[in-house]
Amino acid sequence: MQLHSLDFCVAELFFRLSAPNTEELKQRLPSYAPFYIRQIPEHASMIFEARIADGLCDLEPEGEEIGQFDSCGTNHAVYRLKEGGYKIIISSPENVQSSAMKTDANFTKCDVSLFGSENNKNFGLGNALMITYAFSAAYHRTLLMHASVTMADGKGYLFLGKSGTGKSTHSGLWLRHIPNTELLNDDNPAVRIDDEGRAMVYGTPWSGKTPCYKNKSLPIGAIVRLEQAPRNEINRLSPLHAFSSVLSSCSSMIWDKPSFDAITRTSEAVVKRVSVFFLRCLPDEAAARLCHETVANHTSEKTDAQ
Repeated sequence: MQLHSLDFCVAELFFRLSAPNTEELKQRLPSYAPFYIRQIPEHASMIFEARIADGLCDLEPEGEEIGQFDSCGTNHAVYRLKEGGYKIIISSPENVQSSAMKTDANFTKCDVSLFGSENNKNFGLGNALMITYAFSAAYHRTLLMHASVTMADGKGYLFLGKSGTGKSTHSGLWLRHIPNTELLNDDNPAVRIDDEGRAMVYGTPWSGKTPCYKNKSLPIGAIVRLEQAPRNEINRLSPLHAFSSVLSSCSSMIWDKPSFDAITRTSEAVVKRVSVFFLRCLPDEAAARLCHETVANHTSEKTDAQ
């Protein structure tokens, strides 16, 4: 079987996808278009290579079942293989098996096969690649986080919280009430400590139900955890609570110790560089203005102090 390749760059990290038909592959991955590159630079390294074709994986359980990975509100079965890698069977929100994937221990090599309807295949492929990216990027000081991100004042502001907390709602309030604000990503941005030691946030091909796939990056201005409340109040978190808040919002498999250790180290590095706040709020304009005024002033004060 002859495979043809497409190259991509997300958060300054390169990866390659191979399939029998690259035009069909592009059609399955429209959100990846802003991240497509003609060729990976000669001296650059890839974080992973994935082959996508029929017959590479089946839907049968294999190895030791070790848990469920929650992605986009659905649970995927994870099995540890004897050789040290993983087999993951991905199901759609309707609980229809959509893809199966096998990876090596560090998620640098991945084989994916797709099943079911076209919609299921597209869902299964997108989730397989998002999972592979999250755990291969973990070894490169990069986190894939559950967050909504706005861009304002030349900075990126991440809003964290449990599902249903109102992350997207709060971003929308910034867009309506804070001048010159733009949405970067609404569900799965990448956070990375770059080569200069800065904490940066990046758009990705994964943005939940909101089609927002921007190949942009900014320094992080602040991280804000949200909680619904009868009144608006914001406080800066202690380093310990900040670390816990960031780590709990990362895509991770706690049973995979090497990747979880890497994610833990990067989370620690992020909170050393970025202030984290806790906003108890109503879904109103006043909450957006309070949040923006607090984090923007804090960022300015911090910059002036430096």
